[in-house]
Amino acid sequence: MLVIMEPWLAGKHADLDPIRRLLACSLEHCLADLRKWTPAAPTDAQAFQLRHIAGSVDRLWTYALGGTISSEQLEFLGAESSGCAERKALLELVAATFERVMCEMRMMEDIDYRDPRHVGRQRVEVPLGLLLGHIAEHTQRHTGQLITLAK
Repeated sequence: MLVIMEPWLAGKHADLDPIRRLLACSLEHCLADLRKWTPAAPTDAQAFQLRHIAGSVDRLWTYALGGTISSEQLEFLGAESSGCAERKALLELVAATFERVMCEMRMMEDIDYRDPRHVGRQRVEVPLGLLLGHIAEHTQRHTGQLITLAK
């Protein structure tokens, strides 16, 4: 019997330090689960989860890079609960977001995970390492919600 290992057990992304490796493995695992569990015709709630996963990763990654949210990102946030519910397009959106984050993450140099980042409109200060961990955790939580909806 062939056993497919989770990315973190399969030695994936071994070139990254543990915190970035955790995020890369988490995104890869979530994408595999989303592809497996998203039905051919997602419900509105399932489509929301997919849009929210892509949008939240994009926004949180912007904060991780030290940026602030753009008007386009705010517009996307406002539209997460409506719009295209085609499975292929939604999964492509998630995959493209994850791919961009992983590529940009690999280009990060001189990382100090204690460096402050500012999140949200209130600009709450958090360490970069905690923010990267939250991106993984938040994505996993919403992936689980989509799986629960699919079941």
